[in-house]
Amino acid sequence: MAVAMVAMPAHASDTISGAELKDHIQSVLAARGLDSTPVIADKRQFLACDAPWQVTPMFGGYKTVRLSCPDQDGFEIAVRTQLDKALDEIRPALPGALATYVPEKEPSQLVIVTRSIQRGAVISADDVALVTRTGNVGMSYYSDVDDVIGRKAKRAISINQTIRSRHLELDWTIKKDQDVSIETTIGPVTVVSAGTALANAQMGELVKVKNTSSDLVVEGIVMSEKKIRIRAK
Repeated sequence: MAVAMVAMPAHASDTISGAELKDHIQSVLAARGLDSTPVIADKRQFLACDAPWQVTPMFGGYKTVRLSCPDQDGFEIAVRTQLDKALDEIRPALPGALATYVPEKEPSQLVIVTRSIQRGAVISADDVALVTRTGNVGMSYYSDVDDVIGRKAKRAISINQTIRSRHLELDWTIKKDQDVSIETTIGPVTVVSAGTALANAQMGELVKVKNTSSDLVVEGIVMSEKKIRIRAK
């Protein structure tokens, strides 16, 4: 089995998904310069943790980590991180050569927490920092500290973890049926068109919008209270 349960509390008032735990491990290892793909089923549900989750290496390295909830009735699970697989994906072997080539990746600016945040705490300027990271940074992250300051934490967030929209209480940046600007960049050219949001979405989340002129439905990232940016293909 990819994930082994060591101990479980008898009751819980909340749960957390495997996708959220996977994201947490990726963020912690990314802070150490490690690009990982943890083996946890996204839809699997675990008991939530009031205190920040702790990630520690097992067997002398980070190929397998121990994910621990330090609550009084906490528990821990062992997770394979597939570090070797992640490296193989970003370092394809050159034909006819023993050496490998590491392609450069566009760096991303991410908002992280500089100290552990408890569930229900309001995030202040002293709690966050803006860092630059490369590799697989995932989706729904924030690139401006002003977007998270004053927001309430929905989950406990560990030090150095990337803050993502699902970590915070809902605060819709874009609302369904709202008029928005759709920004599409093709090479050096940026095209801006009018559209209508088809769902509520927070800053940094993906949302579907309908182009007013063409009636074409596209998906883009929420960049501000009125702007959606279409991802480059």
